[in-house]
Amino acid sequence: MTDPIMPRLARPAHVLKPGAPNVPVTHARQRGFALLAVTVFIGLVAAVFVVRSLNADTLRARQDQRTTEALALAKQALLAYATTDDNRPGALPCPDVDGDGRSLPGIEYVGQGCASYIGRLPWALLRIPELRDGSGELLWIAISPNFRDAGDITGNPGFINPDTAPQLSITQLPGNALVAIIFAPGPALPGQTRAGANATILSNYLDGLNATSTTSFSAGPPGPAFNDRLLPITRSDIVASAERRVAQELERALNDYFVRFRYLPAAASFTNSECVSAGTTAVCVPDAGILAGRLPANVPAPDPYSPASSGNPNALLRGDATDAAWFQHQRWREQAIYIVSPECVGPPANNCASGSLLVTGASAAPVIGARFAVIMGGVVGPGQQRISSADKTQLENYLETNALRNAVNLLNSGTIPPSIPVPAGTVAITSPRP
Repeated sequence: MTDPIMPRLARPAHVLKPGAPNVPVTHARQRGFALLAVTVFIGLVAAVFVVRSLNADTLRARQDQRTTEALALAKQALLAYATTDDNRPGALPCPDVDGDGRSLPGIEYVGQGCASYIGRLPWALLRIPELRDGSGELLWIAISPNFRDAGDITGNPGFINPDTAPQLSITQLPGNALVAIIFAPGPALPGQTRAGANATILSNYLDGLNATSTTSFSAGPPGPAFNDRLLPITRSDIVASAERRVAQELERALNDYFVRFRYLPAAASFTNSECVSAGTTAVCVPDAGILAGRLPANVPAPDPYSPASSGNPNALLRGDATDAAWFQHQRWREQAIYIVSPECVGPPANNCASGSLLVTGASAAPVIGARFAVIMGGVVGPGQQRISSADKTQLENYLETNALRNAVNLLNSGTIPPSIPVPAGTVAITSPRP
């Protein structure tokens, strides 16, 4: 008799169960485990790829943000420098050519100009930290040669004021009236070497047109042959900052004159072409009965402007050949419209406690009872021209709105208008302030 147990014990492991697929049980389990392992592996690879991609995106975003912040801080520092330049409001320093962060006589400043009009940002001169872009590179700068703070203030390199035409451009930008361009060079591209003697070579940092140009530059998206980032400084940027400085200096000068003599001079006629002379003048004088015009360059006795040697703020207003300051030499007299209240005009001294001018728009609140106001002409707008002396005697070439021109024309005739409406964006100052 056959033992029924033995066949079961002796049955091979690969014998199939009735109705089961034609796959050995052990092999099916192995295949399942292998499939699971492959799935887990693929998931891990995908997870690593995603994490690395996210990390790379985060790193690029941080580098871009660092570059953006460095460019913005450099622009603020340059505008602050231009605003506070002693003799040329609106002027910019010569670029750093040797990488030490400074601009020094005999190195960056050569004769009446700059050794180069493109170089590294002179961060030490600007009194700011060493600025680097997201790749760790120092920033570079190009400046319009006629906005340099080098040379004689009486004519070389010429005057710097709202009528000075910048010489830089970026081909992709419309309008192109650029005083300066700040560059973040980014990491080195193939063919660029930045170590040792190559550390100050422009083409090892800036790309394409930017590596060879002195006045025309290019911007664009990053790629294998270009990764510069550019931030322009426009003429409007410079003028807005410089005009605020000039207006504040004029406020100090006129208040100083009033404190000393207890009256203010009448305005010089806007049609007096001597007030827009390229040199000095003694013929731009107060015109009796004129309440709006230009600041006179010469106030006759008994109370002339103070000499420059006095240190008195009103000496800034002098435009005669004896003692003229940057206000005359840099032709800012052309850019300022002076308005004075009739109660405060002299001589004789009248000690006016307040004037009768109502100035609106120059500040958050209207100024009631102003003794004087100074309104800056700003950059030339559409339809305006300030080339010839005749152009510069036309009020419409300085004031944009009909309402303001009408008010000034009334003042020219000796009549006080109901208000002096200063349009938004126009730099103006009054005394007293609101």
